[in-house]
Amino acid sequence: MTKDYKRYFLYFLILVYVSGSIGFVLNPSFFSPFTPYTLLLTCFVFLIHQPLLEKKFILSFLSIAVMGFIIEVTGVKTGLIFGQYSYGDGLGYKLVDVPLIISINWAILICAGVITVSSIFTNKLIVLGVSALLVTGIDLLIEQVAYKLDFWQFKGGLPDLHNYIGWILVAFFTPYLFYSTIIKGHRKVSLIVLILQIIFFTYLFLFY
Repeated sequence: MTKDYKRYFLYFLILVYVSGSIGFVLNPSFFSPFTPYTLLLTCFVFLIHQPLLEKKFILSFLSIAVMGFIIEVTGVKTGLIFGQYSYGDGLGYKLVDVPLIISINWAILICAGVITVSSIFTNKLIVLGVSALLVTGIDLLIEQVAYKLDFWQFKGGLPDLHNYIGWILVAFFTPYLFYSTIIKGHRKVSLIVLILQIIFFTYLFLFY
């Protein structure tokens, strides 16, 4: 795929996020069903900009996605990792009570976080630590509107400290074994994807 087509897909993704943030506020019932497809588009745009000829990258991405799904299933069934919560219907098809798309977004956020932070720091542990805090911060933002969007719901309302400690640990350790491969990813696109999600959920937090 040529660089021009990759760039057009990136522009289209930005347009989708901008229109979606406005659409969720004006007509949520219409825009809500498109959420899983938006995340799939995000995954597609993110991956086509990565060094896919080096098969290790896609294998690392898929491994993190699978690990994320297993952790989510464990979390939902036991409440040990993130606290007591359950998924709604806002993220589409579920397998063992966990939306399949959530593991993909896991992998996007974690990989994009590591790639972005690695452009600032070089020490592996520092990069993983800062990126874990960054990803957990994005999760904190999403949590403020997740129940309104029927993404997921914590028992008793919003999550407690248990959830965020779980997120920091998971976001630190899941990319650990794949670090040397992940940091070869596209830094600009990774940063854009993170910014799009931050702006999108900030907008919904303020106006939805």
